[in-house]
Amino acid sequence: MPRSESAGEQPPAERKPRRSKRGNGEGSIYLRKDGRWTAAYFVPKPGGGESRRYVYGRSPEEVETKLVEMRKQVQAGAPLAPAGLTVARYLEEWMEQVAAPRVRPNTARSYRDLIAKYLVPRLGRKRLGQLGARDVRQFLAALAGDGVGERTAQLAHAVLRAALEDAMREEIIPRNVAKLVRAPRPVKQEREPLTVQQVRTLLTSTRDHRLHALFVVFAVLGLRRSEVLGLRWDDVDLEVGVLRVRRSLHRVEGQLATFPTKTQRSARAVPLPGMVVRTLRDHQRGQEAERLALGAKWPSLGYVFTTPIGTPLDPSNCTRLVQSECAAAGLPAIRLHDLRHGCVSVLLALGVPPRTVMDIVGHSTLEMTMTVYGHVSLDDKRAALDQLGGLFDDGAGK
Repeated sequence: MPRSESAGEQPPAERKPRRSKRGNGEGSIYLRKDGRWTAAYFVPKPGGGESRRYVYGRSPEEVETKLVEMRKQVQAGAPLAPAGLTVARYLEEWMEQVAAPRVRPNTARSYRDLIAKYLVPRLGRKRLGQLGARDVRQFLAALAGDGVGERTAQLAHAVLRAALEDAMREEIIPRNVAKLVRAPRPVKQEREPLTVQQVRTLLTSTRDHRLHALFVVFAVLGLRRSEVLGLRWDDVDLEVGVLRVRRSLHRVEGQLATFPTKTQRSARAVPLPGMVVRTLRDHQRGQEAERLALGAKWPSLGYVFTTPIGTPLDPSNCTRLVQSECAAAGLPAIRLHDLRHGCVSVLLALGVPPRTVMDIVGHSTLEMTMTVYGHVSLDDKRAALDQLGGLFDDGAGK
């Protein structure tokens, strides 16, 4: 069967003196005008026949190594990426067809930003099948040299690793070279959540705020921001004292939209303490008064927490509101997520079983509950060591 070149693939530039003659089918090594060495090798096509593949290197020995690797892959039946498929083209396809449908909109936007800003400019022109661990290592080194933060570099590496993992799973490439390279590990900054007394101060300070119930739900139930803003009154049973987390609210491409919860475990029923039930009843009465005052202009959307004209709260505005009220109460600046962090920490400090805490806040794993959110305060550690010291303290020296 005659051999044919793969579609869209161009032969190398004009060849200079070739190396010693090689056996039929073993690949031919030539020196190009641009000073690079290249090798042509015929590989089987999935539908039958053969196509010519090229590898390039700065020396005959480098090309020889690549030829040997290609030959091993062909003989082992390992996948070879399409010759014309670049990293940029694959990342574009992966983003639209694989990643975007399975991640949340905000996560997809973050992936696209990392791909456009870091991955494509530095790795995009590389052939997917020729991307090596050395390329990935040099990519990370270049980011560091440009002053890109370790956390950003870590995220860019994670996106590349995920994309290559899917390429390997689909048998486009034989291995995930990004997994062979260690990404930067930024020093974790320990964040101190608000203490119980500080949360009391915040709730006291916001008692007369029209959205006082919002602060109570954040502080006591530990819900995610998107979950709180996505709550509707048909999710809340004040008679039974149960709240059901069924959706999340996000701003995507300038529009507010609801989506399923972050994970399957995030959809859950949360029992309501008496003080939360009372606060939500008061909030419901206040919202009804606003609805009656606005009349037909009030939208029938059913959200628990709204603007004064009945529209859903914008996530960014919600964060600014909480931070503003913390400042007004004389409290330290916090991320809104720190209220969730503090809720988990207090529950664990009260001796609540970790599995119960995990179900209350909708974590996917116990590890997340214990290692990421299980903050241990200095007072907790002092109390624990005081108990230990008491076992050995015989009163000597008093």
